[in-house]
Amino acid sequence: MVELTGYILLIVALIDGLLFGLAIKKGVTSFILIVIALILSTYVGFSFAPHVSITNTTARLLPYIKTYASQITNDISIGFGGSLSLTVILFLIGLAVGLWKG
Repeated sequence: MVELTGYILLIVALIDGLLFGLAIKKGVTSFILIVIALILSTYVGFSFAPHVSITNTTARLLPYIKTYASQITNDISIGFGGSLSLTVILFLIGLAVGLWKG
């Protein structure tokens, strides 16, 4: 049986970029309102995400990136750097199409 996990991950990266591009195109007003809401909540004393930090997020994100890149590397013999680059390129293509068509 053919392993399709790597191909599915590449398709998902493209679709994710497309949806992210559409969200950016349509969500400028929402972004401005979210920033205003966060500023007001900070002023009042509410905390939006109390346990979120950049180091904590990257520490949790890196194992997932390594796992997905190794799955793509196993299915398509282009190496770790190539699989990571291909995923980023497909995401950026989807992002560009989402911004252009959104």
